[in-house]
Amino acid sequence: MGALRIFTLAVAICFLINTSAAVSLVPLPLLAIKAATTKASTCSSPVEQVFNQLIDHSNTSDGSTFAQRVQVNTTFYKAGGPLFILQGDESTDMTCAEFMDFSQWAPEFHAATMVIEHRYFGQSRPFGNDSYTNDNMRFLTLDNVMSDTVAVVNWWRNNLTDGVGKDAPVIVFGGSYAGSIATILRINYPQTFFGALASAPPLRTFLPATDDPDRFNRYNLVTQFWMDHAPEAAAKVRAGFQQLEDILDAGNYTEIPSIFAVCITPKEEDRDEFLRSLAAIYSLVLQANTAYLGPLFNLTGFPFDAIASRTLAASSPLAAVNETFNALCYSSIASNGCFDWTNQCSDSVGAQLVPLNYLSCSYMNYDYGDVAPGSMFAPTAPYDSTEYCQATFGITPPTKEELFAKYHFDEATIRQTTRGIYSQGGSDPVRGMGPDQSWFPIAPTDPNAPRYLSCDYAAHTQDLIMSFPGNDDPSLLRIRDQEKNIIRGWLNAAN
Repeated sequence: MGALRIFTLAVAICFLINTSAAVSLVPLPLLAIKAATTKASTCSSPVEQVFNQLIDHSNTSDGSTFAQRVQVNTTFYKAGGPLFILQGDESTDMTCAEFMDFSQWAPEFHAATMVIEHRYFGQSRPFGNDSYTNDNMRFLTLDNVMSDTVAVVNWWRNNLTDGVGKDAPVIVFGGSYAGSIATILRINYPQTFFGALASAPPLRTFLPATDDPDRFNRYNLVTQFWMDHAPEAAAKVRAGFQQLEDILDAGNYTEIPSIFAVCITPKEEDRDEFLRSLAAIYSLVLQANTAYLGPLFNLTGFPFDAIASRTLAASSPLAAVNETFNALCYSSIASNGCFDWTNQCSDSVGAQLVPLNYLSCSYMNYDYGDVAPGSMFAPTAPYDSTEYCQATFGITPPTKEELFAKYHFDEATIRQTTRGIYSQGGSDPVRGMGPDQSWFPIAPTDPNAPRYLSCDYAAHTQDLIMSFPGNDDPSLLRIRDQEKNIIRGWLNAAN
């Protein structure tokens, strides 16, 4: 299946600092299944520990448990202070609290910090090496994921604070997919989670494919960004995709390997999947548009600036498009001599795809991979992962209406839920799939009203990450400070 994924920068930071964590990606549509390895330990300040978590939290559970990794830091905690918890995501290894911005807030808030590794990812695998059979993955449900986080919070309250933290307000943080989970936790477990900060949560445009124009937002925003910041380069990319579309529609698929260094020559039945996957690489450029991620792609400076410059210098429109693939697929080409477009070139910085594909079929069936006529890419037919999910996992994905009815993360509920922050990066096309600014009326007298924050020059989930001097735009520094002060306002109002 084609690879269209969301880049979660928090884990990429660990990759660069720690050299072995993985960039986190959400698949849309679904990916070819590919396992990833983990290492023995991730975090150092402090090291992680394990919590004996129930494999199944339902009423039919037999009480079996697995070792779920958590990282807990109570160094700065004092009675009355909050707990800041980072909801785990889909990466191959834990994101460490010491790399997150809220860890720098802990001393002034007298806060404890915590990270919980998502079940079935990293080392938190309920059945060890046998976790990824369809039968064993049946416990990878949204209800179990949420119950995991609630159980770990209760464990912290009752066992790790000698009762001092029993009534501590808990703020849950998350980015991208994990930002969606943070939002859903706040809505469904308000008695446990006092507030939530969700960075770039893709909370709308779910299956089934409909006439809802929101499903085109991702690539329309990519096009708009290119047109606004590098119009000549955008025109060249548009011309390149038009030529590519002409080649494919003429049936000349055998020409593709002579144009792009693909490992697999697409066939006629792969047309839309191939085009969506190539467009997704352009989305990744913007989602990862921060200088400290340049080394992942063998680039110097900000990825977009480097790619736009190479696009303008290319000898032809198709050569210009190839420049983007050569950069973003650098690791794959360097190691294999080609790039696997079915995996969006992300094999060198990948997520743990088996459980990620499963949960995408089971409860997070995002649907925003379509390319509309008029963008700088070749338009594609609507994508629907239902057939893949049924054939691979025996699952029929729930509809948007079913998800909203069960978990209540629809627009009306998000508008009414207090103490929520929804942040978006200005260069991040995923913002077109998240809560919209129009959802949130101005409420200057209510510190608990939900807030929508937009950071002009931030990449995907970049506001969650600790500051990198010399890289962060002033707007990014301000939004982090704004988030901290909003949370301070929540806590002051409660006290």
